[in-house]
Amino acid sequence: MNSNKLSFLFTASLLACAQISAQTQNPAGAQAATSAAVGGVSSELILASVAGVAVIASLSSGNSGSVVASAQSSTAAATAASSAATQSAAANTAVVAAVDALNAAASNAGFGNDSRVTAAVTAARNATTAAATAATAAAAAASDLAAAANVSVVGVVNAGRTICAAANSCTKAELLGLNYTAVTATKTAAETSLYAITLTTTLKTLILSLAPSAIVTSAVASLDTALTAALSVQTAANTAITAYVAVATALGTTGTVIAASTGTTGTTGTTGTTGTTR
Repeated sequence: MNSNKLSFLFTASLLACAQISAQTQNPAGAQAATSAAVGGVSSELILASVAGVAVIASLSSGNSGSVVASAQSSTAAATAASSAATQSAAANTAVVAAVDALNAAASNAGFGNDSRVTAAVTAARNATTAAATAATAAAAAASDLAAAANVSVVGVVNAGRTICAAANSCTKAELLGLNYTAVTATKTAAETSLYAITLTTTLKTLILSLAPSAIVTSAVASLDTALTAALSVQTAANTAITAYVAVATALGTTGTVIAASTGTTGTTGTTGTTGTTR
């Protein structure tokens, strides 16, 4: 590769990093969750940097087009997974606020100790805990995949986790496996966030059936915020699924089929037919 082409790619990668960093708008709660998972540095900036450097390293060292394509697609999947983790954390923060508001509304209406209400509150809280765990797992998997997309620069140990067995490279199977883990974790984050919203909405409906005059305005607003964020997670998850297929194709293999995330009810992440079991 001549120096002009290398210079162009390097400049383009830096511009891409700057553009993505400038466009990134993270809610405070979501940023905290993502920062904890990737070491306190903007995950979008990390992944954008990996994307640019991975392509440059692959091209300048004479690697095949399939390697370049797999690195690009892997980075795309990692970026989508990281974005999903951020939005999932935002959704979960809003759902927790909604559950708290509904619990208070039930107490104010005199139904705080009603067994039906307490059961619904417990179910909603358990769902938000599962969703938070899924968001953290998605962020970690995204970070691992970003590292594997360019092992010559980042290495094969990420955040204390060994992600590839060799000292300075990942096999095709390992790279595809890391893609699969990131994508399924992302989909699980989407599904569990939506499920938490569903159970919290059920709680709201129950409270209003017991006390039609109960004030649930703030809870409804939080649920609306949560749903908007959760649907963004779902979109990112499906983008990651598409990138995963592209990685498999670039590596000359066929990955495990992962169905797209659809609907707005979600699943617990361990059961159901949406493919979120891990």
